Parts: sequence; C-alpha cells; structure tokens
Amino acid sequence: MFFDNENYVFKLKYLGKEAIESKFGDIRCLKFRPLVQSGRVFKEQESVTLWVSDDQNRLPVRLQADILIGSIKADLENFKNLKHPFEVVVE
Repeated sequence: MFFDNENYVFKLKYLGKEAIESKFGDIRCLKFRPLVQSGRVFKEQESVTLWVSDDQNRLPVRLQADILIGSIKADLENFKNLKHPFEVVVE
C-alpha cells in the first residue's frame, strides 16, 4: 500500500460472504479483515472488520473496530450517482 509517500506492507483476509442489516435493508456483502498494528490504537492485529457490498458497486457498507478504549462502528448513511443499481436482499 502506498500512503503518505511511503510503501507499507498490507495484508487483508477474506472471511466470506454475509448479509448484514442496514437502514436500506439487508445487503449481501463480502467480509474482510485487514491486519493492523496492535498496541497503539487497536487491541489486536485483527481488530478491524470491513463489509463491502457484493455487487458491481463494491460500496463500503460497514466498518467495525475494537480499539484500546472501546469500539467503533460506522455504517453507510447515504450514496448517490452509482454506476450500477444498488442491490438490497428482498425476501
């Protein structure tokens, strides 16, 4: 990964597919776990989980992280001007 004029080793685990509940409805997602540096901000190397929509848009839908003083959860709140239709699970 190239960030701030430096190269960094970046590892990412693919954890499979999962449908998650959102304010838009249930969304089929790909689930990833990037390995982060533990000890400074994050509790462990595997403290962050990222869900990306399993459609042609590949929208980041949710991010969850365990940090030293608690946890963070961020969900997609809005989107516009997508190239492809946003897919929501209808049962």
